[in-house]
Amino acid sequence: MQTLDVILRDAFVNGAFVCDIGIKHGLIATLGSNLVASQDTDIIDCEGAIVTPGGIDGHVHLAQDKSPRAQEAGYQCADTIETGTRSAVAGGTTTVLLFAEQSRGESLRAKVEAYHDLAQQQGSYADYGFHAIVTDPTPKVLEEELPILAREGIMSIKLFLTYKHMRISDKDFLRALHKARELGMVALVHAENGDLVDFFTEQLEAQGLTDPLYKAVAHPAAAEAEATNRAITFSSVMDTPLLIVHVSVPESTEVIRKAQSQLKPVFAETCPQYLLLGKSNLAQEHFCGAKFICSPPLRSDPNDVEAIWRGLVNGTFTIFSSDHCPYRFTGPNGKQLGLSQADNGNPNGMFTKIPNGLPGVETRLPLLFSEGVLRRRCIDVKRFVELTSENPAKLYGLYPKKGAIQVGSDADLVIWHHAFTPRRLVHNRDLHDGCDYSPYEGIEFLNWPKMTLLRGKVVFKDGRIVGDSRYGRFVPRKGCGLPLTRRMAGKWDVLHAAA
Repeated sequence: MQTLDVILRDAFVNGAFVCDIGIKHGLIATLGSNLVASQDTDIIDCEGAIVTPGGIDGHVHLAQDKSPRAQEAGYQCADTIETGTRSAVAGGTTTVLLFAEQSRGESLRAKVEAYHDLAQQQGSYADYGFHAIVTDPTPKVLEEELPILAREGIMSIKLFLTYKHMRISDKDFLRALHKARELGMVALVHAENGDLVDFFTEQLEAQGLTDPLYKAVAHPAAAEAEATNRAITFSSVMDTPLLIVHVSVPESTEVIRKAQSQLKPVFAETCPQYLLLGKSNLAQEHFCGAKFICSPPLRSDPNDVEAIWRGLVNGTFTIFSSDHCPYRFTGPNGKQLGLSQADNGNPNGMFTKIPNGLPGVETRLPLLFSEGVLRRRCIDVKRFVELTSENPAKLYGLYPKKGAIQVGSDADLVIWHHAFTPRRLVHNRDLHDGCDYSPYEGIEFLNWPKMTLLRGKVVFKDGRIVGDSRYGRFVPRKGCGLPLTRRMAGKWDVLHAAA
């Protein structure tokens, strides 16, 4: 009989059944009743509380202030890899996927290596991997560098259809998808029509309409829906698995749902801000609307919000991510970059100069658990696990090492409170990131992780970080593990694609 390192007693696994979870060498070794402990076994009594797999957040931006774009604009990310992953485990997320951003003219592989080095220097409380942002898909990048990255376990790229400094042409988009298909990579896309957004922005600026509240006007739903349709068309032609990230409007959801019904290789992601925050926040006084600037922007039509909730319930959305991209509100290198003084001395907001992004890696799991499972009761614990852990693990080639409570999986576990007194979020009291605010302050949470384990080690307990920032490690990934219907076998064929 094997000696277990840790036993979780009376765990309500995924809200489905109660058993003990035995852990050995960081792995789940056994599931059963009345598991035998030795004198060296650590016992954690769950008291029948729900236990879920550690969260996997596939959309996290940390320490992304070294690119020429960020340095030119003066942006400074509020979180290092250390502080961001500290915040992650405090919210039940044990694996994060970060972005290695290539600028035009740079080597993509060199940028990824630089992020590897940065993670080693800063340390990480969570396990981590990388997406490669491709902004300059040269033959060298596609034919030489991407195959090397794939062999090293970086199995996803991100492409942009917006932002002047990042968006690529349709032809380059197709070339990148073609290579991703060949290598078995998943392609993520930021789907907004950049020219439409630029045109709307120019029209607003010409009329002096530049306060934060006009951010939502500059990014109309049509810009997202058109780009989503275009990206799906290209993905279908190239037969490449595609993830539409941070979907915010029903028009996009409908396009995605239709493609999925036709068995096209299309997946979708949404984020807490599109379920819980309205664009009225952009009009907050004293420039506080800048706290809520992100792209795509916040929406407020109740029908829009309900459409996103329906997408979570009916399976349109594959994963639920934070899009954690934190900038401080105070100080010269964050949201204040968009604030100047008008000639009359009044504050003048410039939404085009406000860094895009909201903090949220720590609140992602508690928000969906509180709002979706407990308050609305529109999803059950099983669906919660699919959205936050199991599906991300499968999509990004981590399953069943991650995203599962089964024998042989990493013992990444979240123990929720058996009894929790509802309380409203206060940033300085409750959160562990490097930011100075949360857009979710004031929301009442009905539960929160009581304990987080990473590979069998407790890293967060009863509101305190108890882990080691050197414990997190890089996790190489395989290809997409979600079901796909392939139209083509083997290599891509232009004749087959045109049929």
